[in-house]
Amino acid sequence: MTTPDSDIRATRRAQREAERAARAQRKADAARERALEAARAGGLFEGMEAMPRTETADPRSDEDTAGGATARPATSTPSPSPASREPIDPARRRTLITALALVSAVLVVVTGLATWQYVEAREATAIEEQIAAAPRAATDAAREITTQMFTYDHRTVDADLGAVRERLADPALSEFVEQSMPTVSSAAKQQEATVYATVAAAAPQEVTDAERVTVLVMLNRMVSTKDAPEAASSASRLSVDMVRQDGTWKLAELNAL
Repeated sequence: MTTPDSDIRATRRAQREAERAARAQRKADAARERALEAARAGGLFEGMEAMPRTETADPRSDEDTAGGATARPATSTPSPSPASREPIDPARRRTLITALALVSAVLVVVTGLATWQYVEAREATAIEEQIAAAPRAATDAAREITTQMFTYDHRTVDADLGAVRERLADPALSEFVEQSMPTVSSAAKQQEATVYATVAAAAPQEVTDAERVTVLVMLNRMVSTKDAPEAASSASRLSVDMVRQDGTWKLAELNAL
C-alpha cells in the first residue's frame, strides 16, 4: 500500500525524467540544425531545396533517453542538384550560335571596309603626291628636251637630232621625224652651222593632271656658221606640252610664242 509521500516522490521523479528527455531532444534538434547550416554554407545544397529530414528510430533511443544519454541526431543525405545534370536548352544553343555567326560576319565586314578605306586612302595620297610632283618633274624634263632639240653640230647633226626622238611623244614625234629632222640636218650641213641652246627660265603654265603639264620655256641660242663664224645669239619663248608615259615625261607638242 502506497503512502501519499511515496506518490509525491514518484511524481517528482517522473517530472525530472520528462525534463531530462525534453532537454536531450532540444540538444538533438540544435545539433541537427547546426549540421544543416554547415552543409548550406559549404554549397552542398546549392541549386536545390533542402531535402526533408527523415528520422530513423533507434531502438536504443528510449533506453538512452531514459538513462539520461544524449540522443543522436537523425541524418539526411542530400542528392545531387538536378540543375547540374540539366542539358542546355536547344533554343538557347541556336540563339548563341546565331549571335556568334552575326558577330563574325560583322567583324569580316568591318575588316573589309577598313582595308578598302586604307587602300583607297593610299591610292588617293599617291595621286595627290604625283599631282604635286608633276609640275616640277615636267618642267625639269622640258628644260632637258628643248636644250637637246636645239643643240647640234653640223658634223654630228643626224646623231644629235636622232637622240631626241626617244624623248618625244606624238604629235611632236611625228612632226619632228618627218619635217624638222630632214630640214634642220640639211641646213646645218650646208651652212656648217653649230647651235648651242640654253634655257634661261622655265615654269609650269598649266597643270591638267598628274600626266599632263604645259610648261613655258625661255630659250637662248648661240648660232655660228661658215659665213658668220662669230656666234650670234637669239631668244625664243616656247609653250611646251609635256605628257607622262610609262613613268617618263616626254614632249608632246611645241609652239613658238
